[in-house]
Amino acid sequence: MGQFYVTRCNAGATGTGFLIGPDLVVTAAHVVREASAISIAFGRTSVNATVLGKNDVADIALVRTDSPVQGHQFQLRSSEPPVGSDVAALGFPLGHPFTLTRGTVSALDAEQDIGDRILQNLIQTDAAVNHGNSGGPLITQDGQVAGVVVTIEIRDNVRAEGIAYAVTAPRVATAVNEWKSRSTPVAFKDCGNAPAPGSGFFPLTVSANHDQARNIGQSLILHGQGINQGAYTSAFKLLTPELQATFGDATKWSADLGSSYWTKAEIFNVTGTPSADDLDADVNLQTIQDAAHGPNAQTCSNWKIRYSMHWDGTVWLIAGTSLPFGEPTAC
Repeated sequence: MGQFYVTRCNAGATGTGFLIGPDLVVTAAHVVREASAISIAFGRTSVNATVLGKNDVADIALVRTDSPVQGHQFQLRSSEPPVGSDVAALGFPLGHPFTLTRGTVSALDAEQDIGDRILQNLIQTDAAVNHGNSGGPLITQDGQVAGVVVTIEIRDNVRAEGIAYAVTAPRVATAVNEWKSRSTPVAFKDCGNAPAPGSGFFPLTVSANHDQARNIGQSLILHGQGINQGAYTSAFKLLTPELQATFGDATKWSADLGSSYWTKAEIFNVTGTPSADDLDADVNLQTIQDAAHGPNAQTCSNWKIRYSMHWDGTVWLIAGTSLPFGEPTAC
């Protein structure tokens, strides 16, 4: 199972995906819509990914990782499970760690109006699903994938409990078989003025054992990807409102970045009570920048930064940074 971190020009998003091959991951199309960068975390490390194909009408997508990934490869069912079948939804709801929720197939050939279009031929389930589950598998008791979770029931801005939907596995299989032989990925969204070359991917490793370390890693990946891809509005949104106010706006904040971009990061320590809303994360970070923008004219710098993180009820935001371990050194 992989947790998606998707950077868009104006916002970041998370979702779920599952392996069907060493480097092939199925997810929902809306998870990777208008992506300017995609990282997928498998355990404590992240990998770069590109979109091979997506179908917005069916809301399914296939992405390829830059390197093979170790993990369980799921099999897609050749037929829909009968109504009443036991199923489970796997994923990362609301940015939480991996979760399994049980339920049954409530209906087949269901439809769901999602505003700009109507999704058809869906499996309806009462398995608990939340934002972040999108793209994850709905599996039957034998471990096969019955469908890909895509949406929950919301009417008149009210969420209906126990009603969620998944695209059927046979429909997913048809699309995947067409896309998986492609060699040219779907182009990323250009946010303009991206300082990092190529995809702007940087690996993030979580070696800290704190319960919230990986959740903090989600925010730092999205923040760093936003910087690397010139998606400064997206990256700026990962700062607390109080910290944002000290810079004024995203344009003024990004002016200080110059040519800087992240090349790798490691969260090696997190301190604070797991249930607290404020934690400190110690991070080894490497950056590249022009000499004019680097400390002591360095073009490559190794930082040991302490990030003060604040939980706003939805996501960990950066409340401040400090250098208790000393100034950055040249690479």
